[in-house]
Amino acid sequence: MKIQNRKISNINPPFIIAEIGINHNGNMLNVFRLIDYAVAAKCDAVKFQTINVSKLMIGNTPLANYQKKTKFKTMNDLINRYNLNHSDFIKIRDYCKKKKIIFLSTPFDVESAFFLNKINVPAFKISSSDNDNIFLIETIKKFKKPVIISSGMTKIDELKKILKFIRFPKNRLAILHCISDYPTDIKNSQLGAMDQLNKLGYQIGFSDHTIGSSAAIAAVAKGATIIEKHITLDKNMEGPDHKASLECKDLNKFVKNICDIKFSLGKKRNFISKKETDTKKVAKKAIYFSKKLDKNHKIKKSDLIALRPRLNGVSPMEYKKIIGKRLKDPVKAETIFNKNKI
Repeated sequence: MKIQNRKISNINPPFIIAEIGINHNGNMLNVFRLIDYAVAAKCDAVKFQTINVSKLMIGNTPLANYQKKTKFKTMNDLINRYNLNHSDFIKIRDYCKKKKIIFLSTPFDVESAFFLNKINVPAFKISSSDNDNIFLIETIKKFKKPVIISSGMTKIDELKKILKFIRFPKNRLAILHCISDYPTDIKNSQLGAMDQLNKLGYQIGFSDHTIGSSAAIAAVAKGATIIEKHITLDKNMEGPDHKASLECKDLNKFVKNICDIKFSLGKKRNFISKKETDTKKVAKKAIYFSKKLDKNHKIKKSDLIALRPRLNGVSPMEYKKIIGKRLKDPVKAETIFNKNKI
């Protein structure tokens, strides 16, 4: 799977999406600051939410539980307060192009999907809330662009049914494991689902709503090639998603940890690093003579002992090759063995 010039696969670094969503609070200065943080942390993409509220919900739609701590009475009021308009998204797209980071946005209605396609968004993200919205999915499918779909609020059998219905080519669809709880306790993140997703044959990832990086790191170890993480300027800002988001000051470390883990997973235990080699010379043991011995002495097992440092000595595993050999010269106790002595 490829988004712009970025290939997404098991052999590439994880594709990291900084999910800004509505954490800009409707303020374009916040938008640009959040993008700058994502660029500095070397994220691959930033993602927003494009919404026509009248096409998203009926009037007076109640708040989700995690949204009830805000000052708003209805979901309509909440989203209208933080929503951006189409001209804002054109500015965001242009700013992302200037900053050389991929611009993505989740459309929450068909009209928004058409708009995003018109401004050449390179891929589409389908939220968990719309992963069975066939009206929206069939519209997006016609654009023939890569699609990332989240699996929150969806059991594996339901997900299989959706995939069978929508029939996306496997090189154009990625599935993100997701728990739609904000924030999600790590113990409830159900990372075992990654094994189920792996069997479906698509690129898989993790939309992370936990606090910190532990779950995302574990997801990469489970095969995630995409990591999506909400970011915020400050967890204490007004709004529904800030508490479940990663503060931008911690984003560099988050990205580095994930990429380091991915790099480590690609390394097999077929070589010893330079640092380990240096440590090996002092921490591992070699064969030494346990006592003072005379010239022509026939070596017995009791004449040998394993001691630090290894230096350029012989592993204790080799002791049987020494037994029965005779010394060329006398040796002192705690003299390291080498082949020139027999």
